[in-house]
Amino acid sequence: MKIKKITLSLYLLVIIYNSFFSFSYAESNNQVNNKTESMFLGDKEAPVIIIEYSSFTCPHCATFHTEVLPKLKADYINSGKVLLEYREVYFDGPGLWAGLLARCQGNQKYFPMIDLIFRKQKDWARGNRDEIINGLLSIGRQSGLTDEKSKMCMEDSNLAEELIEIFKKNTSADGISSTPSFVINGELIQNMSYDELKKVIESKLN
Repeated sequence: MKIKKITLSLYLLVIIYNSFFSFSYAESNNQVNNKTESMFLGDKEAPVIIIEYSSFTCPHCATFHTEVLPKLKADYINSGKVLLEYREVYFDGPGLWAGLLARCQGNQKYFPMIDLIFRKQKDWARGNRDEIINGLLSIGRQSGLTDEKSKMCMEDSNLAEELIEIFKKNTSADGISSTPSFVINGELIQNMSYDELKKVIESKLN
């Protein structure tokens, strides 16, 4: 998916987020949080580091996570050869809200949560406001969250602003123009088949 609004201002994206998703009783969670740190899979001493840029509303990103990532984990991540760093890209309010929900239970449950978000993408990432809300609340319940807790996380406007700033900084620094994109030991790679990805990884291991 092409990033058509990569230069969208922080102010404008927050306005879109707030206007689309605010509940009638919504209040920002003003508690200090430490939920903006990067999320990793694998050994941090691995010789190959893959930075993945992905959007929760991107169909190709969902395909990568449901079909390619399991192979990558089995062949490289679990054996300590590859470290995956996951970085969120926000095209729209629903994707940002999904990111807030994903971080609701902390680092240890982040990847199980985004796995569920991607597997259920067709169920929640389309339709009107209420359909999207209900779809994400359903994902929250499946992961053990109450609807109240899910809403509190998704209404955290302070965290939303921090995540948008990080997204803008990272995508600008790495020249990201589409998702999924990968930076493998400093080399920018666009979406490709797993066989092609393996060739790039093997070249970095040699």
